[in-house]
Amino acid sequence: MQRTITATAAVIGTLALAAPTAYAHDSVISGTPDNESTVQAFPDTISLEFSGQPQEGFNTVALSRASDGEVLFTGEPEIDGRVVTIDVPDEVETNAEPGEYTVGYQIISSDGHSTKGMSSFTFEPGEADTAHNADSTEAADEEGGNSGLLTILGILVGVLVCAGAAVAALAKSRKFRALNGEDAASTSEKR
Repeated sequence: MQRTITATAAVIGTLALAAPTAYAHDSVISGTPDNESTVQAFPDTISLEFSGQPQEGFNTVALSRASDGEVLFTGEPEIDGRVVTIDVPDEVETNAEPGEYTVGYQIISSDGHSTKGMSSFTFEPGEADTAHNADSTEAADEEGGNSGLLTILGILVGVLVCAGAAVAALAKSRKFRALNGEDAASTSEKR
């Protein structure tokens, strides 16, 4: 009986600890412009490719100047498979000043959860395109922070489940012993 309870608690604990990996949201795997790249021509479209296919729903992309945080435009992107694309308005493209820009996004991941994050690029007209070829999974830093929280919550749930199983086993064991003790006492009294 004790082995069954221990084995059950171990299986439940293992499953609870492994569960956070199932909650991984989609992340950006590439983009145009690439994360942390330098471009000579201001982009007329912005595209982000995700690790999964975003769902239709509340999806938004925003472009802002990094120097002052001013949001230059916000809009709902078009979804084509795993890629979301949005056209940059002509007035934004025409009036773009040299400097760093931030692309912020919020999408509904393939798992149905909201995912948000950002990437950046630098606009230097007249300069050569010197892309840093940085790994654009860094663009999903905010989303990664959520994964850490989910891991902690998963561990906490696992510990609580294991503790609950141990308390239930202990209570059942004491009740079993108490009942057997009473039965033994009543049987000896009848003799």
